[in-house]
Order: sequence, then structure tokens, then C-alpha cells
Amino acid sequence: MTTFLHAQSSVNITLSEAINQCLNQLEDAIALLYSPNSCQVLKLEKDGNLSNSKGEIINTNYQDNYIFEARIFNQNYELRWLNEDEGKGTAVIISENDFDNCLAKKLDSIEVIDTIKQQYLLWGEKAKTTLNEGWQRLSASRIGSLDIPLSQSLSQEKRVYLNTREYLKVMDNFGNVRVIEERLINLEVK
Repeated sequence: MTTFLHAQSSVNITLSEAINQCLNQLEDAIALLYSPNSCQVLKLEKDGNLSNSKGEIINTNYQDNYIFEARIFNQNYELRWLNEDEGKGTAVIISENDFDNCLAKKLDSIEVIDTIKQQYLLWGEKAKTTLNEGWQRLSASRIGSLDIPLSQSLSQEKRVYLNTREYLKVMDNFGNVRVIEERLINLEVK
């Protein structure tokens, strides 16, 4: 079965603008925000705000919170944003679903020959700390703690994985294949 990867992009756009333009696609999304000091795992609210485990709204304004990269994803879509010039940058949204009117420019669809499911283990065990509903805390003495939006039950013997999908494409006349893209999918307890 052939799979197509669809994408749209915008340049010179703030993270808040990108989120608001793609809000319909990003229902129940999880956000990874990278700054020089931290990696935050947040929840995208229905109004387009990002919130943490305490229910606090995280300001994505460049002057208040220097975010240099964001990856916001759900089961079907992933929005990526890269800060290129004082809070403005390039945003791209990708999906296997064809979609309209999210970001400014629709990119050519890419035909891929296959996909591979991948997983990344999030480091840390369930902490004893109780958080707001829909949140869990992972903790390890070497790295500290990380709060993640997770509604699934988590016990001490289980771990949390970040599921992704890699997309493969033939790259030359000799049949060489390579991974051309990877899309974040969800968090899963196993």
C-alpha cells in the first residue's frame, strides 16, 4: 500500500500564530518545547494555549520565554516550528491525511514506499508525587523529574514510550532506500 505524506509551511511566523492556524488539526496534542535551559512536555489546550502539569499557561512570546524549537503532535498531525529570528521562524505541519488551509503554503505530497513504527523510551520511573488529573511524573536520580501529559495508568513496573513513524523512500536508480521523515505520534505506557 502506498502512503503519501502531506505538508504545509509558513515562514516568518511566531509559534503562537502557527499553533492558532493549525488548531483544528492539533486536537488533544502534546507539545515538546526546547529552550536553552530545558525541554518541556506540555499539553495543547482547546484555546491554543500550552499548559503544564500545574495548569499554568506557558507563554510562547519570544521576550518572555526563549523557545528555539517546538514539536506539537497528536495521532494524525505534527506541527514543527523553529525559531530563526527573535521569535519568528518557519513552521511545517505534516500528516498522512490530506488537509487544507492550515499554514500559508501547501507543499508537494511525498510518496513513500513504506513506514516503520519506532519507539523512544522516556527515561524515568513513575514518581510518587501526585499531579493534576491527566499528568504523570517520571523521575530518575541521574536526570531529575519530567512531568508528562498522560491519561493512561502508570505503575512502577511500566515505562512510557514516545511512538514515532519513519517514512521510507527510494532515493536513486539503484533502489537505495532511506528514511526521509519521522513523525511523532503519541505517548504510550507499556
